[in-house]
Amino acid sequence: MTASVLHDIFADVVRRHPDRTAIDVPPSAHRPLRHTVTYAELDRQSTALAHSLSAFIEAPDRIVVVLLPRDSEHVYAAQLGALKAGAAFTCVDPVFPDDQVRTIIDDADPVAVVTDAMGRERLARIGARVRTVDVREVAAQTAPVAAPAWLTPANLAYLIYTSGTTGRPKGVMIEHRSIVGLVQGDVATIGVTPDDRVAQNSSCAYDSSIEETWFALAVGATLVVMDDETVRLGPDLPAWLRQERITMFCPPPTMLRATGCADPARELPQLRLLHPGGEALSQEIADRWSVGRRVINDYGPTETTITALRAVIEPGRPVAIGTPVPGAHAWVLDENSRPVPDGTPGELCLGGTGLARGYRNDAALTARKFPTHARLGRLYRTGDLATRGADGRFYSHGRIDSQVKIRGYRIELEAVEARLAEIPGVREAACTVQGEGVRKTLVGFVVPERKGAAVDPAMLKARLVELLPAYMVPAQIKIIDRLPRNSSNKLNRRALPVMAIDAHGERPPAAPPGDEREARVTAAMQEALGLPHAVGVDEDFFDDLGGDSFASAVLVSRLRDHADTALLTVRDVYEARTSSALAARVAATEHIARNADAHVARSTAPRAVGRPVLATLAQAVWLLFGILVLAPIAYVL
Repeated sequence: MTASVLHDIFADVVRRHPDRTAIDVPPSAHRPLRHTVTYAELDRQSTALAHSLSAFIEAPDRIVVVLLPRDSEHVYAAQLGALKAGAAFTCVDPVFPDDQVRTIIDDADPVAVVTDAMGRERLARIGARVRTVDVREVAAQTAPVAAPAWLTPANLAYLIYTSGTTGRPKGVMIEHRSIVGLVQGDVATIGVTPDDRVAQNSSCAYDSSIEETWFALAVGATLVVMDDETVRLGPDLPAWLRQERITMFCPPPTMLRATGCADPARELPQLRLLHPGGEALSQEIADRWSVGRRVINDYGPTETTITALRAVIEPGRPVAIGTPVPGAHAWVLDENSRPVPDGTPGELCLGGTGLARGYRNDAALTARKFPTHARLGRLYRTGDLATRGADGRFYSHGRIDSQVKIRGYRIELEAVEARLAEIPGVREAACTVQGEGVRKTLVGFVVPERKGAAVDPAMLKARLVELLPAYMVPAQIKIIDRLPRNSSNKLNRRALPVMAIDAHGERPPAAPPGDEREARVTAAMQEALGLPHAVGVDEDFFDDLGGDSFASAVLVSRLRDHADTALLTVRDVYEARTSSALAARVAATEHIARNADAHVARSTAPRAVGRPVLATLAQAVWLLFGILVLAPIAYVL
């Protein structure tokens, strides 16, 4: 089908596959029941929302904000409802700090926020004066919504807010024709079928989630939604993928490494399509995971509608970011904007139908990042260093500017620096990434307003947590006397000191382990985090040691090498957080198991009795108790 706007694609699928499952939200710790939505029901829900929203949308390019948890099945009805009503949508993840939520809403100036009761309470608390539509209270509507007269492929489909150099999010405006072109190209080339189960890995606030969503919705497949806890499963993720019968998965490479999966072809035979993205794909991960399945490596900034280049990965072949997808163009240019010969490094620049309209409310930045080339036309300057091979495939070689990617997140170093410099007592700040490969860590350096003044790094981190998403908060912050600069007086990031001690300077003596198990856990923590110093049994894995979801998965993998800590999970790490608490959790589990075994032993022990009938009845009761109560407990343990 030839579609002019994004929801036309969905309407065609609803006609062909009304009874297929569109959205599947598996059970989780906070949602014990599975929730599924068919294509017909998703169509009905989104139509109902469109009726409620259309009263507020009287012109093109109005914005509807979606503020719902990532594992809510209503996220997708809200997105489609906004599109059907003639608006564009932007999703805000509830895990964002209040300041970021407020900034996005102020910039988007939405006609309404589609949310739930918790979202309404939060908006009121942060002082956001905006109309809300409760996704659970929308009256059922069956009549289709007439497309507004102004709706064309040139209208906005969605906004994605990315970090900006000022520390404030900037909204990237994507039109219907751009996302429709990508989705139709995906349908023609990726090979997803209605029988596939596509894992929704990304938060709905990021553009990668949109392509994941439409891998499924564009063909009638099932989108299986992962919640925050599932994303952090690490070594337990392959079991979840098997249990949910996932056939297509779109993770950042860091997540693949965190699984510790040594033989993906054997452990995940049903996973036929792997679509990594968001960060560089290493040769080791590419070689291991491309055996037995089709692996597609994508490259594309938000500003070029998610994906601009694509490569099919083959074991043993160098990892490329590929060739342009249908409708896209790519060039490697020198500092004078002239194309360079194949094999010569330069800045990767992109053009074609996928280019964003620009940045919302920032014409100057739009003009700078989307210049019009005299010969090549309008293009986007990625800031990435790249080469083009003789075979026409492009290869990435990292960033030219101050933007970095860690764990799949795009971070403007200047954005973090700007927020640090705003904190009272700070004269200037600098950030950089230290460590290699999966050990990459964001660190910060601060110069106090007055030389020798006491500035607490813990206070700085606490303030940043209120202002920025967690992935933008440096794991460590060090106080220094001055920032290194080059001959032109610009910050010399390469000359920033290597962080070899924790954020507080000289470390206090680490509290020693009290027994062998605590010693094993602290050693595993030190190894997982790559720390040069011993870990104290009372140090918080995340707050004190700078751990994250990937490091927690590595920790669990290390602990599973030993029988007495083999049952620990990533969830245990998030809940217990210190080595002493983790060791205590293992001890408690063993205590429960021993008691259960003792009950079973007593229930089956032979007894000398003088009354055979009573003895038989007593034994029967004990046997039933063991079968119906103790056996299930022992099985779970």
